[in-house]
Amino acid sequence: MFKNKNLITYLLLIFVFMLAAFLRFYNLSSFPVGFHQDEASLGYNGYSLMLTGKDDNSNKFPLYIDMFGDNRPSGYHYLTILPIKLFDLNEFATRLPGALFGSITIFAIYLLTYAIFKNKKLSLLSSLFIAISPWHVSVSRASSETIVALFFIILGFSLLIYSLQNERLKYVLLGTISLGLSFFFYHTPRVFAPLLYLALIIYLFSFGREVGKRLKNSFILSFLFLSIFALVLIFAIKGGTGRFSQVNIFGFPETKLIMEEQIKEDGVARTNIPTTRLFHNKIINYSFSFLSNYFDYFTGQFLFMKGGLPIWYRVPGMGLVYLIEFPFIVIGAILLVINKNKLYKIPIIWILIAPVVTSITMDDIPNLQRTIVMLPAIEIIAAFGLYNFINSRRGILKPVVASILTILFIFNFAYFLHQYFIHAKLHRTWYRNNGFKEVIRTVYKDYAGYDSIIITKSEGGIYPLILFYTKYGPALYQKEGSPKDREYAGFGKFFFVPQSCPSVDKDNRFPKGKSIYVDNGTCPDNAALDNKKETVINREDGTRAFRIIYD
Repeated sequence: MFKNKNLITYLLLIFVFMLAAFLRFYNLSSFPVGFHQDEASLGYNGYSLMLTGKDDNSNKFPLYIDMFGDNRPSGYHYLTILPIKLFDLNEFATRLPGALFGSITIFAIYLLTYAIFKNKKLSLLSSLFIAISPWHVSVSRASSETIVALFFIILGFSLLIYSLQNERLKYVLLGTISLGLSFFFYHTPRVFAPLLYLALIIYLFSFGREVGKRLKNSFILSFLFLSIFALVLIFAIKGGTGRFSQVNIFGFPETKLIMEEQIKEDGVARTNIPTTRLFHNKIINYSFSFLSNYFDYFTGQFLFMKGGLPIWYRVPGMGLVYLIEFPFIVIGAILLVINKNKLYKIPIIWILIAPVVTSITMDDIPNLQRTIVMLPAIEIIAAFGLYNFINSRRGILKPVVASILTILFIFNFAYFLHQYFIHAKLHRTWYRNNGFKEVIRTVYKDYAGYDSIIITKSEGGIYPLILFYTKYGPALYQKEGSPKDREYAGFGKFFFVPQSCPSVDKDNRFPKGKSIYVDNGTCPDNAALDNKKETVINREDGTRAFRIIYD
């Protein structure tokens, strides 16, 4: 009987995994529509590392890769090498690592939930919630490094919690390795993991959790190792601070501007200087900015209605968590707080710490990438609330309530699929560079017959997409000095200009000879171009993305 129950559990878990994999791999090359320049940069740098051992800036086997001024950990770039080797340089190969790690996260969340609650049904429910999560599905399909980092975070803390219950030091070692691996994929884990680890050590060891001295010392040594390792990666290696140095609240212009404005208003109101210094100082100002950002992550708009930033990850008409989950998150949180089992508080501690790191930044707030570390705790709490709500019903009421809730969850799930696969491909697709692939392939067909291809920069960073879709030789690009898209410069025959309509707004800095001009799609028709060959590239929604003019 016991073996049969285990078999059913494993079969159900495999079913949940297959569902997760289907949602993440189905038509992966085409959804999300378009191909963002960040994705193109990830793929091309993987291609460059595969062929030359260097990134597109000629750095040999780097730990960080510069992506539009943001030094990103290079772990995901290395993961793309094998898929590119197997499937060539394309959207599927670039997105495959995110989709794969997003799928196997189902097993990690099962382990984490079971480590805390020792309940297989609850663990399966948590896995199912992650499998169908709008937040997790949409980010898994978009070449996001955060998904890989999240897998290692969940696995790492699962192993550490197992070690608490089994007094097995090998789980501490494996958990430490897993958390350390997350540092190579995204910046957030380098602060979040040690912070949550410290909170768990203080809470579990200070409030009656009896563990052996060896295990306690192992936890402390593990925490110290991870903290020092994170500090080395952040401060001792060039590029470790990433964009944090640019967007943290302490150096962000908007934060300073607010304080200066308040001081100026005090001056106009003739407020005495001690009062002004008391209320309008850096401590008050930075604290207000931090708390304002922090509470943004617990709003209904962010979680259930609208989602967060960057905007190209959003699913129109959807939040990040199903609206039907809201009451069960509330119920689950209350039940966990009042429960006397110390381990049951872990999801609450997790969700409270998760937004701390990103709340220190001011760019793209609320940010759904940096705070995806919240998601495991949210779904575990929701699953706990739903599980206990259904089990609190008695008699015929229990299957009736379960059936009604199943229908409501299926409706929410179906609505998400409709919004993602129907509306997202038509909704503001310019944020995902929709049309760039077509324009690059169109002009590249005539590459040999022209002296130059003059491209507007008004549509953003197009150069990684050119490198990606033309499979531009990494060694050649590095030899040219990795020029990117500097104005009035370029690589190969590609030449970048700031003018929106270079076919009309020419100047003497343009290269001489026979040229193809790539104009912004908003450029008006011009009589001077009537006798020239013209191709228009439209987006999925029918709006004009580019106009191509041939000499």
